[in-house]
Amino acid sequence: MSALKKVFPRVHFRYQKDPYAQDLEQFAEWLCARRNCNKSARTHLYNVQQALRRMRAPVGSKFIAEDLRAALRVATSARCHWQHTLSTFTTFLLVHDRILERKPKPVDRFELVRREFGNQLTRHRGLRPATVADYDHWIGDFLRRSLPADRPLSSLTAASFEHYIKDRLPELASSTLHTAFNCIRAFLKYSFEAGLISSRADVVDRPASIGEDRPPRALPWPLIQQFLRSIDQSDWVGRRDYLIMHLMAHYGLRTGEAGFLKVDSVDWKRKTLTVNQVKTSSTLLLPIDDRTVRLFHSYLENDRPKTGLPWIFLKANAPEGPMTKFALSQVFRTRAARSGLPITHCSAYALRHSFAMRLFGRGVGIKAIGDLMGHSNLVSTGVYLRLQTDVLRDVALPVPRVARNMGGAV
Repeated sequence: MSALKKVFPRVHFRYQKDPYAQDLEQFAEWLCARRNCNKSARTHLYNVQQALRRMRAPVGSKFIAEDLRAALRVATSARCHWQHTLSTFTTFLLVHDRILERKPKPVDRFELVRREFGNQLTRHRGLRPATVADYDHWIGDFLRRSLPADRPLSSLTAASFEHYIKDRLPELASSTLHTAFNCIRAFLKYSFEAGLISSRADVVDRPASIGEDRPPRALPWPLIQQFLRSIDQSDWVGRRDYLIMHLMAHYGLRTGEAGFLKVDSVDWKRKTLTVNQVKTSSTLLLPIDDRTVRLFHSYLENDRPKTGLPWIFLKANAPEGPMTKFALSQVFRTRAARSGLPITHCSAYALRHSFAMRLFGRGVGIKAIGDLMGHSNLVSTGVYLRLQTDVLRDVALPVPRVARNMGGAV
């Protein structure tokens, strides 16, 4: 049986009669070999068929990455669909040596400066490559918009920085602009200290619309309990999602930490959970209670797909693999929407904030909370505790006029 017929039992003839049937058949065979003969495979094949027709490339030819990206983007309307198809089809072409090198990028006049700044971020601040890449993205965007081809780096001023923020303010979300502001400001400070610019260009007031002093969104514990009870556990995916949300709510795990837990992370005898914290490059050993042990045991024995992969939580759709932090964030949003509770405005991190707030409200010291959350300093822990209004009420001072009327001391 052909792979196209396996993927499209009813309408396979539409693809087998296509001018690009040979390419589509090879792609379908590759998808099926990766256990991807499902709805996503049909979506990929349809998108690729439309892109090939638009490109009018010879059958069996090689592709230029940028041309393929442009064709898929136009041929499919849903942004998430064409990007997923692009990633999957590009992997297929790489395996079969059918994709050409990317077109030469334009010369970047400031590549050496940006690279040296990135190296400093790695050496002195210990930032991860992904974080350094974020810095480089916003710095590159700032330099391209602020410095035409005939202007040197030394011509940057505080006015250049202000003009960039003003232009980007209507285009970017508040949190995104806040990230861009911090990245560019750090680069401008480095440029001044390195003698690349003659005056301080980083001394710019932060716009009020991107202030970072907003407190985190934490949820009351009874509301979290209602949310956990609302998760439908009638199938293995529901039981998987419940265990993930349980770990984030009861142990304050980050999405990335929960997603990359491995089977050997659970010590059944000692009742502990080993968490690899990629963000801080450290390992955290957490004690787990009997209920959590039972949830782990039941899920691993009865619900987790039988596979040799080491991760505890696996994707429900092919190909097999661990759940990413973005997938876990989507799990929270989906379950929150289905619960009908007033938590749709929150992200998965609300569970982590709530974990810290609950411990603090029960009298646990801030140092112990920081240790349980894997923080290297108390400043990070303090960010999670800015909503503790009950404690503030206990230390409130009486208003003099009210105290006098009530007979109290002035």
